[in-house]
Amino acid sequence: MALAAAAMATPEFYSITNLVNVLRQASILGIVAIGQTFVLLAAGIDLSVGGVMGMSMIIAAQVSGGDDSSLVAAVALALLMGVAVGCVNSFLVVKRNVPPFVATLATFILLEGARDAWTRGIPSGAIPGALQFLGQRNIFFVPVPALILLVIGASGIFTLRRTAFGRSLYAVGSNPRAAYMSGIRVGLMKYSAYVACSVLAAMGGLVLSGYIGYVDRYLGQGFELDSIAASVVGGVSLAGGKGGVGGALAGAALLAVVTNIVIFLNLGESAQLFVKGVVIIAAVALQARRVLTPAAPIHQGRAAT
Repeated sequence: MALAAAAMATPEFYSITNLVNVLRQASILGIVAIGQTFVLLAAGIDLSVGGVMGMSMIIAAQVSGGDDSSLVAAVALALLMGVAVGCVNSFLVVKRNVPPFVATLATFILLEGARDAWTRGIPSGAIPGALQFLGQRNIFFVPVPALILLVIGASGIFTLRRTAFGRSLYAVGSNPRAAYMSGIRVGLMKYSAYVACSVLAAMGGLVLSGYIGYVDRYLGQGFELDSIAASVVGGVSLAGGKGGVGGALAGAALLAVVTNIVIFLNLGESAQLFVKGVVIIAAVALQARRVLTPAAPIHQGRAAT
């Protein structure tokens, strides 16, 4: 339906250049949405991913100074920052029983403040050429971010569907008490989910910085809500325990298409937010309807004599 709407509203949508651009944007959001999905499946939520993305960009730009020879150290520090933020979030949620919304919002504000203090609110540092390759180049018309997403997405799907970790994560999100009674280490599962989310957000930030080609205080903002929206639109339950990576990726693609249509129509940022809000409300309403719809009665056949 979204593609049909795109064809009617903006015929230019189907140009090769635009389709590649949409795929690139959807891929960056998809990387972050996969991490958000892990947290949502554990009955949590992470509002700090935008701050993590922004900080990873700053670290990569400042540490490397635009030099590819320092890129490995810069990327390693950015990912370690993601691990640290994930540990802080999970500590607040698991050990201090702070509501996930409050804990991760506080972390987001802290990261935003640290980024502004570091950059003084102006474009800062230089993006290495290798990162720009990851963000801007194509391989046989396929954006490099899409190839990165393919690897991460396949790993995420395998983890959730085929491993004990995935089964345990669903159990924790569905009923943490029952999961604990069955021997699952609930706290460790939540720690792992938040750390994975922050690390993937840091990776998404690195790819985004390569795509944009510069770093400023605004990059990464909005991804905290967009990643949640992509997951929810893709069928991941806000109550935890339901959904998967495939749905989140479909949600990211849908949001990228919708955003692109709005941009083509020159409707402005406010229209983008409005449309995203409508999509999220519709997805949540559909989830609620599925939960509240009673199951059809099972009619037993006549017993054999």
